[in-house]
Amino acid sequence: MSPRRADPELADRRRDTLVRAGYAEILEKGIQAVTLDSVVARADSSKGGALYYFPTKEDLLFGVLKWLLQQVSRSLDEVTQTQDSPRARLGAELEVLFHSAQVNRKLYLVFFDYLTLGTRLERFRVLLSGFLAGCRERDRAIIEEGIRLHQFRKVPAEDAAATLRALVDGYCLQWLLGPENVPIETYRDLCRSVLGAYLLR
Repeated sequence: MSPRRADPELADRRRDTLVRAGYAEILEKGIQAVTLDSVVARADSSKGGALYYFPTKEDLLFGVLKWLLQQVSRSLDEVTQTQDSPRARLGAELEVLFHSAQVNRKLYLVFFDYLTLGTRLERFRVLLSGFLAGCRERDRAIIEEGIRLHQFRKVPAEDAAATLRALVDGYCLQWLLGPENVPIETYRDLCRSVLGAYLLR
């Protein structure tokens, strides 16, 4: 039986349950091994209800990615849209981006799984590139403000924003694939040091 459209809040909750179950399945098994049936079982849903929201596995994967990127963007917006100084806001952003070993391992395991889809399927590429563009725009605005306030050197703000994103993702990748005894905070501090040498007056 298809979910009723008369209760949008209930429909949203059912969809959200499926998305979260999909995320858990991807995290546990990887994208290739996930099936609609396994997500339905984890969500304690019905196959018909799941197909109403996500007619194909690709639709479900897209919904999970969209949800995940929204969560990350919301967290970054919270720390970068404060009244703190640009330098403090970038520092707070790094704390979010290098949150903890547990959180970052989950995020990047799923994120890197999705990069393959992003190189092969257009709507995934558009969603991922849009997220990265939003990150660069957020950082560009902070860096421009920091330059105006003489907290940062006069550097091309767009280039600096792209550099920040490259440092974060690069260091997180090195941490993910590096020795297990090296904590993520080591890479966070490396990122902060390199970024500071580039931006600070």
